[in-house]
Order: sequence, then C-alpha cells, then structure tokens
Amino acid sequence: MPVSAVIPLLLLGVVPLAHGAGTAASWLSVPVLFAGFAGLERALGADDDSLPSMPSTLACRLPIWAYITAQLGVILWGIATASHIWAAGRLLGLAVSTGAAAGVFGMLAAHEMIHSRRRGERALGLAMLAAVTYPHFRISHLHGHHRRAATRDDPATARQGESAYRFVLRSAAGQLVEAWRHERRRCQRKSSPLAANRVHRYLALTLALYAAIALIFGARGIAFELAQSVTAIVILELFNYVAHYGLLRRRAPDGRLEPLGAAHSWNVARRIDNALLFNGGRHTDHHRRPALAWQHLRLAAQTPLLPFGLAGSIVLALIPPLWRRIMDPKVDQWMASPLAGTAVRGS
Repeated sequence: MPVSAVIPLLLLGVVPLAHGAGTAASWLSVPVLFAGFAGLERALGADDDSLPSMPSTLACRLPIWAYITAQLGVILWGIATASHIWAAGRLLGLAVSTGAAAGVFGMLAAHEMIHSRRRGERALGLAMLAAVTYPHFRISHLHGHHRRAATRDDPATARQGESAYRFVLRSAAGQLVEAWRHERRRCQRKSSPLAANRVHRYLALTLALYAAIALIFGARGIAFELAQSVTAIVILELFNYVAHYGLLRRRAPDGRLEPLGAAHSWNVARRIDNALLFNGGRHTDHHRRPALAWQHLRLAAQTPLLPFGLAGSIVLALIPPLWRRIMDPKVDQWMASPLAGTAVRGS
C-alpha cells in the first residue's frame, strides 16, 4: 500500500481529535497542517520521479475511495456536531479544520475521480464536490480548464501580477460561469435542454442538500456546511493559483493560439507532495494525459518548477509582494523560453 493510503486518513482523523481538545486546537490544526507539510517538503527532499511499485491497480484506487468515504463521513459528523455547538468560534474552528482537510486531500481525490472512465468513480468524485458545494467544478474543469488552460479565457489560470486573493474570487465565480456556458451550448443540441442541463441538476442537488441539513440540523448545521465549503473551495483555488500562475500561451502571427506546452504549468518536485497528494505536483503530465491514473504520472522534462512544494507555495502566495518578487522573474524566464511552444498532446 502506498503511504497515500494511510497518512491522509490519519491527518483527517486529527479533525475530531482537535475538536475534542478545544477551540484553540481546531483553529491551530490548519496552520499546523500547512506548516507540517512545508517542513516535510524541505526535510524529505526532491521527488526522484520513480513510479511506485504497486501490487495492482486496485492498491492505487483504494486510498482514494477510502479517503472520500471517510471525508464525507467527517463532514456529516461535523454537521451533526455543529448543531449542538453554541459558541461561534468553536463552530467555525471545527468547520475550517474540516474544510481544510477536504480542500487539501478531498478535492485532489475528487479531481482524480472525475477524470476516471468508470461511472462509479465519477459519481464518487461528484459526491465529494457536492459535499463542499462545488459540483459544477466537474464541468468547468473537464470541459473548460483542460481546453483553455494558460489563456486569459480560463478562469483557473492566474494572471501575472494578480494576487491570490483576487484570483480566488475571480476563479470561483468563473468556474460557475464556465460550467453554465458549456451546458448551455451542449443543451442547444438536445431535444429537451432543461432536462439535460447538468448545472440545473447540480443546483437542485445543492438545494436539496441544504434543505435536508436545515430540516435535520438547523441553522448551525447550515453555518458549518457553508464555512467548511468555503474553506475547501479557497484551498482548491489556491492550488489552481500556484499551478498556472502567469504562464500564458502565445499567439502566432496568424492569430492561432500555440498548443499547451511543457512550459505552461508549474510542477512540484517534492517527494512528500507527490506521495500524499496523488502526484498532484506532476501537473504538466496530467495535462498531457488527463485520463491517466495518478500513479503513472511523471515529472515532465524541462518544465517550470515551483520554488517550494505545494504547501510552501500556497503559504508564499498569501503574501503577494513576496510571491511576486520570487515568481515574476521565473514567469518572465519561462515565457521567453522556446519551450513555451512545445506541444503537450492530449490536453
């Protein structure tokens, strides 16, 4: 079994333990998670790009199935627990710690599932996204981002000089608009557009979920679900921010957009990130082969590397002047590189 089968589940288990230890422990669990990750990124060193030795494909799928199931259970437990919490700080601390786990591990697990060719896995990924009030991400990511990444038309591509705070708001709104536009175009080809529109279905699913929470757990359950969803969405969008910051495809003299290339996404060569985050740092290869299972992704040769791991880069992005001082020269270097025109097939 890979370490990704065990450690994310253990870290998820910290959420109820921290809540039991008190309000301060719940709030501290989030900075401790990111600080711990950043420290391990430095201590464990560079990714050697080796493919993990697995006894079977099942051994690589089980960790994701198990994690999403456990995360959904913790969210449900959190809603039920929050319904009996009167102190706002304690409720919010529980929600933020739950949402942080969902944003770091749950969203990446869901991302792997929505790319699957198996219907059951796609449904599992959608369930995880619905639990954090972001089901339309499935549409915007698959049909928007993977076609328009590294362009100004892609809401999930951060522009050079744009702060992480501004990006999160723009991208979160843009994901919904992207999904809506895609479904509107798709449904124009259908005989019954209203019934076929998946954004309508996801909206109905979200309203039903919140109605059930309100009916069973009341206003505190709703407050918890909203807060943990916002936390998870913000973390997901921060991943998007550091993954494509400033790297844009250029246009040829004839106006045609160059193909998505090896120099159009940031990668992470840190052992701990790719071990625990389902090779989320091997981003260029994911764009090259979107349906490829996580354990087969490789670090692309001659591709931009973030100066830190994913956790360290996200923490750096939260300090915009420092982020720009470090990253903007790297963006300029890669945008001037002829590698920016090297095509990545299958994106």
